[in-house]
Amino acid sequence: MKRLLLVLFLFPLAILPAQESVQQALRLVEANDPDGARAMLTRIVDANDANPDAHFQLGKLLLDHLRDLDGAEEHLERAVELADNRADYHFTLGRAYGAIAQNGSIFTGMKYAGKVRSEFVRAVELEPDNVTYRTGLMRYYIQAPSIAGGSAGKAREQADAILRINDYEGHMAYAFIAAYANDQQSAEKEYRAAIAADSKRPLAHFRLGYVYLGQKRIDEAIAQFREYVRYAPDDPNSHDSLGEALLEKGLFDDALQEYRKALALNPNFSSSFYGTARCYEGKGMKDEALSSYRKYVSFNPTGESAERARNRVNELEK
Repeated sequence: MKRLLLVLFLFPLAILPAQESVQQALRLVEANDPDGARAMLTRIVDANDANPDAHFQLGKLLLDHLRDLDGAEEHLERAVELADNRADYHFTLGRAYGAIAQNGSIFTGMKYAGKVRSEFVRAVELEPDNVTYRTGLMRYYIQAPSIAGGSAGKAREQADAILRINDYEGHMAYAFIAAYANDQQSAEKEYRAAIAADSKRPLAHFRLGYVYLGQKRIDEAIAQFREYVRYAPDDPNSHDSLGEALLEKGLFDDALQEYRKALALNPNFSSSFYGTARCYEGKGMKDEALSSYRKYVSFNPTGESAERARNRVNELEK
């Protein structure tokens, strides 16, 4: 016994790997150390390939934080193989397949589309009252082409099921279907119904605000975005959205105040630089507008908005 204690005293590091756990790795993720979490989870699965939770958490980490889609696919498939009865494993694997489809060629997209559907269907089968899983399947059905199993009818079936579970989420599902079909009248109706079901949820206010903004119903848009700010004051997007509506109203100083709040919450929230530039331009403050347009382009060098910002810079420099 004394010899064993001496060995443990002299070589304590030898037992540390066995003490590593999935929970410790998740705490590293929470501490914004995804690389450390990946290293720990890799050691765990290397030591025990039959640990489904370790494979799942490693795959989820690779998918959501490190964007290693091949690695995510490998470990999530292994997790499902080891624990086929876990709905969260199937749903996350479906998300990984969806990311691969979106980032690949048309051929890759078609190859993986059916896999996405199958995993989402399996997740719903295992947990039929889970709104997140049904919402994912609903979105698949409405967005996928018919050759890949897309179906507006099946999407509505999922929305029906979601409504039976939760009024707010059900109306948001119907609104998503309507907005995808560019049926703004139905989308407005469903967003309003969602707000009636739960007025404190910010997403419906956000979406309805942009329906109104697109229809040039500026005052109504401002009202919805104020509710968005009310229920999500720490979200820079809420202030940015309200700023956009105030800008359309010509209330440049009020809009600038909201853009500043957004940037105070997130100094890299680039769309607020663009809005700020438009406000300064509206106020005739050329130098300030140029500076903000340039900041926007530094964050977003490509895309239509970047091109518009460059055009404004060129015009203002003349």
